[in-house]
Amino acid sequence: MSITDIIPDIHGQAGKLRVALKNLGWQRNGLTWSHPEPDRQIVFLGDFIDRGPENGAVIQIVRELTDAGRAQAIMGNHELNAIHFHTRDPENGLPLRAHQKKNVEL
Repeated sequence: MSITDIIPDIHGQAGKLRVALKNLGWQRNGLTWSHPEPDRQIVFLGDFIDRGPENGAVIQIVRELTDAGRAQAIMGNHELNAIHFHTRDPENGLPLRAHQKKNVEL
């Protein structure tokens, strides 16, 4: 029976993600990650971005694992909000998520 690791709500905390992966037995090997249990998988439950300082690094780690077939990733509401922030309504040209102060400031 294979084990699936469930990892939710990373929120741009790449350092904490790396520690969590290491604690679960995952190791960085070249351009990807491996686990001593060859059938081991990860399911990421979204919210990869926002709040933390390393959004890009988190996305890179998640992509490496999903591209290698070792993980699946589910989009969270923070990713959906980012997509809506950068997408304009084709009828009125306004962003699908308002560019209000609370949506722009860090």
